[in-house]
Amino acid sequence: MATTQSSTNRFFSQWFQSNTAYTSLLVIIFLMFGIIGILNHEMWRDELQSWMIARDSSSFINLFQNLRYEGHPGLWHIFLYVFTRFTHNPIAMQLFHLIIASGLVYVFVHYSPFTRLQKLLFIFGYFPFYEYSLISRNYSLGVLLIFLFCTFFPLRQKSYILLAVILVLLANTNIYAWIIAVCLALTLVFERLITRIVYKTSSWALTTKKLDLIFSVSILLFGLAIALFQMLPPADANFKGDEKVITQTVVVPVAKKRVIQSFVTLWRSYLPIPDIFNYHFWDTNLPMDVLMEGSEPLKLVALLLTLGLLGLSIALFIQKPVVLFLYLSSTFGILLFTYEKYQGHIRHHGHLFIVFLACLWISEYYSKSDFLSKPINRLVHSFSQYQYQYLNLILCIHVFAGIFAFSMDFNYPFSASKEATKFLQQQDLNNTLIVGSTDYAVSPITGYLGGKIYYPESDRFGSFINWNERTSLENQEILEKISKLITQENKNILLVLSHELDVARPELEISKLSTTRTSIANETYRFYLIQRKPVVN
Repeated sequence: MATTQSSTNRFFSQWFQSNTAYTSLLVIIFLMFGIIGILNHEMWRDELQSWMIARDSSSFINLFQNLRYEGHPGLWHIFLYVFTRFTHNPIAMQLFHLIIASGLVYVFVHYSPFTRLQKLLFIFGYFPFYEYSLISRNYSLGVLLIFLFCTFFPLRQKSYILLAVILVLLANTNIYAWIIAVCLALTLVFERLITRIVYKTSSWALTTKKLDLIFSVSILLFGLAIALFQMLPPADANFKGDEKVITQTVVVPVAKKRVIQSFVTLWRSYLPIPDIFNYHFWDTNLPMDVLMEGSEPLKLVALLLTLGLLGLSIALFIQKPVVLFLYLSSTFGILLFTYEKYQGHIRHHGHLFIVFLACLWISEYYSKSDFLSKPINRLVHSFSQYQYQYLNLILCIHVFAGIFAFSMDFNYPFSASKEATKFLQQQDLNNTLIVGSTDYAVSPITGYLGGKIYYPESDRFGSFINWNERTSLENQEILEKISKLITQENKNILLVLSHELDVARPELEISKLSTTRTSIANETYRFYLIQRKPVVN
């Protein structure tokens, strides 16, 4: 009996010590939490915009026509298009997205060189556990592809083709992934150059077959061009980034503020400390928000803290030139885009942290160089001794942020879209002629409800938002359009507003029916029944 128990204990001990078992255990736990999370997550407009575009596109050609004003390549939408041929239930997108998130967790835990503790901390950190798992966007797909690139990076010694294919897929997920894909490709070029010039060797980096190299470069350039073509806004696009802000950057104070705001996104990415005192915690960073909303000296403190964080990270890679090139090019590439084009949000800033992890991963494939002076080498070495603690501290902060965000999403509505849909169905109003404004804020309801509603901003019936057709309207203008619509359709109107209705029209009778709860993503709806007053003879 004792022998049997000893054998059983030995079996479980060996099983838990194996990398495959550890990976399987973490993926299963992550998947269980993920299922609980998505079943309690109310999708917001950005998630359902992609789903509705895919759902309501009649063909692949029509899909890409509808994507012209989105600013995203079509890879994510192609997957969704396939799913919408079988079901119109958006939970299919959530399940698919969770599979992708679980995939990146598997690749990271099974193949990355980090310690078991660091792997555990990362997968339950803010980005994998919440932002890139519960919120169904294309960013998780990009992270998975970055991790796959890191995994297959050693294969460059034999062929570049697989890496080129991964980079093409990566570039076709979103603009931040496109920037990273370009920098990863340039890093491969830099590695060949530094091998030839500095080390003067004819190693694998210079003897890769020319046909393989030509084919890989051709695939990559074609894929990058296709992605860029899809992301460039058409001439009639209403949104082309923060151009109104950019035109003001000739004014030095405005430019200075924008530079600081752009740099601070690195802090927001590395140390995503949410404002735990704010119900609308999403996209907040408590220390940076306090500093950036303060006086000029406080803004300078925010910049110095961020530069310090950047300096510590550079110290980890400075003895490995190829990795340093990748880190600096990717980081400053994203920061430059943030400054020049779009300030973005935490889901965008997260790519800076993913770049940091990818560089730590790839750095394990290189040995340290001694090209630095001895004093600098000693300084770098003294900090490198604390690399483990430095990364663990960052990852612990991520875990706190991830658990906090997950619990808030679990306990409170992220969006009121589900509640609004349920109200319409319970009151048997889902077949009523529905008018929705502001269009983009109300659009998630059509994602859950199906069908189309009337959007006054674009003067059309639709589901997803077409960004080049809309014009912002005041409440009085909305009621004017509703009055005409009642006359045309000879029906009463159910008006769904994302704000209060503070005006009236003499010919319309307006009754407020209900208001949804306040949501984390600030998507709250008011319902009004509007009918024409009877004519008094």
